[in-house]
Amino acid sequence: MTQRYLLDTNVVSELRKPRPHGGVVAWLESLDDAQLYVSAVTLGEIQAGIELTREQDPDKAQQIEDWLALVASAYNVLPMDAAAFTAWAKLMHRKSDTLYEDAMIAATAKVHGLTVATRNVADFQALGFEVFNPFAPV
Repeated sequence: MTQRYLLDTNVVSELRKPRPHGGVVAWLESLDDAQLYVSAVTLGEIQAGIELTREQDPDKAQQIEDWLALVASAYNVLPMDAAAFTAWAKLMHRKSDTLYEDAMIAATAKVHGLTVATRNVADFQALGFEVFNPFAPV
């Protein structure tokens, strides 16, 4: 079976940069769209950042929001449904509250049999999750 990936927020956000990390871009370009997924949690995390930006620069916030709409339409977006929340609760048992969003993303990946692609390896490993780091040198 072909490997499928759930893109963590830091991977999606990297694509917004004027000069995104070459390794990330090359890795994404090597995959079919059907292999790439985004969690609704990632969209929410980015939207939260947009709302902070909106307080200082409404025009920039709108540009990022327009970009986020393109991301949402370009990738397979997975919801935080009952199965994902059940997996999340199990992952979070006796874990730090700072891991909420990462645990939601990990739970979504677990429910759908996906590998999380992230730069944030340590937090996902703290949840007992193996990940793929597209930022790491090959």
